Amino acid sequence: MRLRTTFLWSMIGSLSLAALLGIVALLLPDLIGKDEEILLSTLLFAIYSLLALCCAIVAEKRRIVMLMWIGIGSSVISLLIWLVLIWLESNWSFRVRENVTQAGGTFSATATVIALSGLLALPRLDGFSANNLRRATIGVSVLLGACIVIMLWWHQWIYDNVKLDLVERGLGVLAILSACGTLVTPIVWKVQGIRRATVGESLPMHIRIEVVCPRCKTHQQLLAGPGKCENCKLRIKIIVEEPRCACGYQLYHLKSNNCPECGKEVPESDRWAAIPV
Repeated sequence: MRLRTTFLWSMIGSLSLAALLGIVALLLPDLIGKDEEILLSTLLFAIYSLLALCCAIVAEKRRIVMLMWIGIGSSVISLLIWLVLIWLESNWSFRVRENVTQAGGTFSATATVIALSGLLALPRLDGFSANNLRRATIGVSVLLGACIVIMLWWHQWIYDNVKLDLVERGLGVLAILSACGTLVTPIVWKVQGIRRATVGESLPMHIRIEVVCPRCKTHQQLLAGPGKCENCKLRIKIIVEEPRCACGYQLYHLKSNNCPECGKEVPESDRWAAIPV
């Protein structure tokens, strides 16, 4: 939580500073000598703070933690490279500027692909097709990032040996597929969540359960949900959650060992057993 909060406040501060400097640059253009460099620097700081924030969110969820730390490191290195390029490039030769730009582009592509892949890995998706959509989107994004890096470092050879129009079309196709998959994946996740929420329960919403207060030992009946002991007023929260398959299918009275909705095998701990008479 602390890591995510740090990147979040960094991003908010950068955007606020960029907006303030932009207003000052427009109203008092002679007051700041390097207004363009300052504005661009603060904007870059906000962008790479956002990428690092995305990686931090995924890392805090204990998903592909090592890869997310690589993404955070790539974001920081990218920011430093671009800041050096903005403020010091006038003193460099063309070759040095080109190499620095190639390095900055490589780390930027790496940070972007890792952040996007981490966010796509977060939603709980049910079903073979939905998970394949996620895998395909991540794969296309990684391929697009790899192609961009290759273009940065071997662009001259590519221009000399491959039709530029063909390269641009290929990158365009990968970008479109990556964007579509990135947009569709959370939509599928939302639709599946709505479906899970609308699947009927075998128990009524408001049920009373016999409980014994752990403090005053009073026997009583309480409604499921938040409540309190009728004697000592101890707050008691009762949660009743029926076993479901990962796809949301109700497992009560299920006769087989596989979910009829998605076909997955139901864990033995979630299988229904008839109550002995």
